[in-house]
Amino acid sequence: MKKLVIMFPGVGYTMDFPLMYYASFLYEAKGYEQIHMKYNSILLDPDLSREEKTLKTRAYVWEKAKDIDFSAYEEVVFFSKSFGTAEAGILAEKLGINPIQIYLTPVPRALPYIKEEDTVVIGTADEVYPECKAYFDEHGVQPMYIEGANHSLEVEGEPFESLEILRDVMRYIEGQAGLLYDQLCSSEYPV
Repeated sequence: MKKLVIMFPGVGYTMDFPLMYYASFLYEAKGYEQIHMKYNSILLDPDLSREEKTLKTRAYVWEKAKDIDFSAYEEVVFFSKSFGTAEAGILAEKLGINPIQIYLTPVPRALPYIKEEDTVVIGTADEVYPECKAYFDEHGVQPMYIEGANHSLEVEGEPFESLEILRDVMRYIEGQAGLLYDQLCSSEYPV
């Protein structure tokens, strides 16, 4: 069974950061082919306006994905973090495909693409949490809420608690939002 995961990192939150690194490691261990979107140099280019960065990133993502034969895979996952959540949603729509979408700490631009069946993880201390929660409540999306976690899904000043969150998020992802949902949404991480 051929499986593919496309990884969409955030601005400055590259594949070397814990959530992206361990997710890639997890998918590698499960036998997924991987494509990593490496647009960080575009996003951090000081000579480009915000609009130019977005357009160049979108062009890069399209160029990298447009020739993939998605029908050759029995399972396709778009794994995204922050800025990458919007790019993953936009690309799936543009390609007319319905991959398994895993959105970590989505940005408001990604909200129109997030569906009820998607896997979403967000911390309650993320600055966009109120806006995202209102959208999720209105549209029947049931994310994994991490109490006190920021946009990096870490708790400020609490390295060991942050490591536990990382482990729990990886287990949640491995379960594709269904198998481990009840266990992870215990009183420790209330919904």
